[in-house]
Amino acid sequence: MVDLTNTRRIGALVPATNPVVEPDFYRVVPPEITVHFERMWNGAWGSQAETSADSGHRLSMSSAEANEVETALFGFDITKMNDDVARGASALSNIGPDVLVYACTSGTWHKGYMAYDQSMAKLMEDASGVESITAVSSCIAAMHHMGSRKLSIAGPYRNYHLRNRLKPLMEEAGFEVLSADGAPWMEDSMNPREIDMDPPQAIVDFAVEVAQDDADTIFLPGTAWRALDAAEELEQRLGKTVITVNQATIWMALRRLGWTKPIDGFGSLLRSLE
Repeated sequence: MVDLTNTRRIGALVPATNPVVEPDFYRVVPPEITVHFERMWNGAWGSQAETSADSGHRLSMSSAEANEVETALFGFDITKMNDDVARGASALSNIGPDVLVYACTSGTWHKGYMAYDQSMAKLMEDASGVESITAVSSCIAAMHHMGSRKLSIAGPYRNYHLRNRLKPLMEEAGFEVLSADGAPWMEDSMNPREIDMDPPQAIVDFAVEVAQDDADTIFLPGTAWRALDAAEELEQRLGKTVITVNQATIWMALRRLGWTKPIDGFGSLLRSLE
């Protein structure tokens, strides 16, 4: 039995529609550390009855129109979701976490520059008094740790946003982005719950198809995408470093807690904990 009397704690903010982050963290984080979640509201997407309050989170536009609006990655307004961040961080602070995590990639890269991502971490810290990290900054740190220079990005996003928002941000962080491709089904999707429906093998096959030969690293953003289960096979098939957002966020949180024991089965990044 693990003694949790003096355990370390991770607090994580996750979009309300995301069913993947929690099981990923629970599978990877060692039992000596506990993880606690708070959900950020992004509208009624399940079976519950919608109210007038939900309408402000939806975007009244076609999928084609959404392809050129920075906040419209999945049919909801990411800015509105971020309005819930301070409340969520404050709520998580009540359990005394050692670090807080913003477990959503698009919520901080959709503006296209690093300062916005950093401002979200500061917002969490100001609201909670707890050291805070974002999924995006975790991925950047992980890539620098692994010596990444040239990236191929493959994700569950529209090409417009990947190429005009995420690509510039990663270039600002010092990487050369050779390609940025969204899963074809995403071009027409306006439902965030479709992301977690993509099986890991489909992610592997898609990433292999779009990865550039000259890339040293394949970056798989999207915390609701089941990419953690694709990392090991992708590295073996491509002979390249694979960074998935949940893998990198877990890695960063564990490092902040001083955890140094390697973790097998989820790619080379987590085996590099030391």
